[in-house]
Amino acid sequence: MKQTILECVRPAGEILLRYFGGNVNVRYKGDQSNIVTDADLASERWIVGHIRDRFPDHNIIAEETGYLRASSAFTWVIDPLDGTSNFAAGLPWFGVQVAVLQDCVPVLAAKFLPITDTLYLAEKGQGVYRDGTRVGVTAETDPLNVLCAVGLDASASDDQSRHQAGVLGRVASGVRNIRATNCLLDFCYTLDGRLGGCVNFNTKIWDIAPLALMLPEAGGRLTDMDGREIVFRPDAEPFDRNYTVVGGSPALHPRLLDLVRAG
Repeated sequence: MKQTILECVRPAGEILLRYFGGNVNVRYKGDQSNIVTDADLASERWIVGHIRDRFPDHNIIAEETGYLRASSAFTWVIDPLDGTSNFAAGLPWFGVQVAVLQDCVPVLAAKFLPITDTLYLAEKGQGVYRDGTRVGVTAETDPLNVLCAVGLDASASDDQSRHQAGVLGRVASGVRNIRATNCLLDFCYTLDGRLGGCVNFNTKIWDIAPLALMLPEAGGRLTDMDGREIVFRPDAEPFDRNYTVVGGSPALHPRLLDLVRAG
């Protein structure tokens, strides 16, 4: 499976690069924050096809294809293009990510950033590696000395929008500054200590299954905004349910959580 996950993400990243900067045929699949392009679909076709060739009896959850159940203990979770809005706008903040769950627990994950040819890889109990070098969360303990990512999308509710704006303001006032791409780069930079933490209101299982393995493996902590551990139950609840996330080092996570919950 480790070899297969590498065979998935790098070629998928090459597919994305062939589309990047061209006419990618943007379509909406919900509100204005939720789009899909030809690049998403081409990348996903490659990844799903490769996994099915290698492991035809495994389950697959893919952002565009949905949940392909096969009654296996193993489930592949695929985000063929994380950062689609960035990609469609010609911004270089996007990538491919794939995770493997065993009995709904992430045990293997890869994130690939094709613009910089950067690979993050993690296996349960083995740490997180960026291009072969082990990485970890920041050792900084004062939130005023770190940058933090905050990701949010459009909300149909005025009350929810005001709540999110309040959280953004509190986090901005409690850390050095906000930096956010609203995609996997926010999580990658938290894993390797460049960002002190990450907060996001709108994620799906394909957005955070790799992070749920990688952040603890990098020495950090990941919860939802209520401080609860994130648990995946694709057979017991909608597989495409929304998750809120707060992630950071053991020292910074509780400080970020306090800022998020203060309102």
